[in-house]
Amino acid sequence: MVAGGATHVFDNVYFGFLPYRFAPDWLNIYWSALGLLDFLAALLLWKVRKLGILLTIAIMLSNVIINSIAVHALGVISETIPLQLQTLFLGFCLGSAYLLWPRGRSDDMARVNR
Repeated sequence: MVAGGATHVFDNVYFGFLPYRFAPDWLNIYWSALGLLDFLAALLLWKVRKLGILLTIAIMLSNVIINSIAVHALGVISETIPLQLQTLFLGFCLGSAYLLWPRGRSDDMARVNR
């Protein structure tokens, strides 16, 4: 998540705000927002595991769906290998969520309510 977030932050810093001008505005905004969302997911995975797992899965699921649209329906991305790697990472996230999910009574939600 940190590597993905760093990539999007770099793009926004180096190429300017909303740097993906080849894509529709909604896609440009989504990809730019991933800079913040990816880092937030990484922080939550460390501090509030359940929320971090849920946010990570939501980000990766939306990423695969939206990037599939960008490749197959809109044609704004021609390379499919990054999409295949994201899909593989989504599978990893889904598979590892079960192992990482806290068992029994957890202090995760107590930390959120403080």
